[in-house]
Amino acid sequence: MELSIQTALLHVTDLKQSIEFYQDVFDLPLTSQQEEVAVLMVSETSRRQVLLLRELRGSSHHSGRRNIGLRMLSFETGAPNELDTIERKLTERHALVWRAETPTYRAIMGVDPDRIDICVASSLTGTPI
Repeated sequence: MELSIQTALLHVTDLKQSIEFYQDVFDLPLTSQQEEVAVLMVSETSRRQVLLLRELRGSSHHSGRRNIGLRMLSFETGAPNELDTIERKLTERHALVWRAETPTYRAIMGVDPDRIDICVASSLTGTPI
């Protein structure tokens, strides 16, 4: 069985702010938007992959690590220089949490405006991680 993730849904507190973050840091194009929902294209290969952002309104919603839902969003870049660009943008936003390197890959961890962890890794060997 071969599977791929088609959609990752993130609940966000400010849709406009989250769209700007994911477009700027990861260069994800906005493909559609309604009042409280936006779709950003992650990959448009034979199996489209999208990031769906949904704004939750009201004070009863909490962001952070101790809530049910997505704990981490993870991407793999095609080349180490792409990871360098993302790391620079996260650093400029004071959103870089850590970086690590092994003999085969390098990874960074950052957070989005709602403090959702985002891991991004790149192979140092030219093969997928």
